[in-house]
Amino acid sequence: MLQFLGEYDVPVDEKGRIFLPAEFRRKLPAETEDTLVVVKGLDGCLTAYPQHAWGEIANKMMRLPQTDAKVRVFIRGMLSQAAEVKLDRQGRANLPRKLLDRVGITDRVVVIGALDKIELWNPEAWAQFMQQADSALEEVAETLEL
Repeated sequence: MLQFLGEYDVPVDEKGRIFLPAEFRRKLPAETEDTLVVVKGLDGCLTAYPQHAWGEIANKMMRLPQTDAKVRVFIRGMLSQAAEVKLDRQGRANLPRKLLDRVGITDRVVVIGALDKIELWNPEAWAQFMQQADSALEEVAETLEL
């Protein structure tokens, strides 16, 4: 099972390129062809799915009832600015500026592993999220039965 773990502070160059941490690149299965699908994620981040994992998400989305207005809003909001991003030989991903702008990422990004996906955060938003999460972590853990 694919597991991305860890947190990395990464620069963003003027063209919107980031270096995907080597630990994450090594875990990409060959069938992804070094391609990620990047979408507006939840909680104010971008989410990058390896291509094969995205296929599973897309299949689930296609089974949602298109007659439900909430489903249509979700699909349009998530997919209208989604992008397939291919890593270059140096392990850089060129992220579309419209996606970076949507979550306030400028010259730095926090890249975190989130099991089967990678999240990209504005550093200030990530710090704020972690501050809130730290206070609730134990309380939530008690309900998860891990």
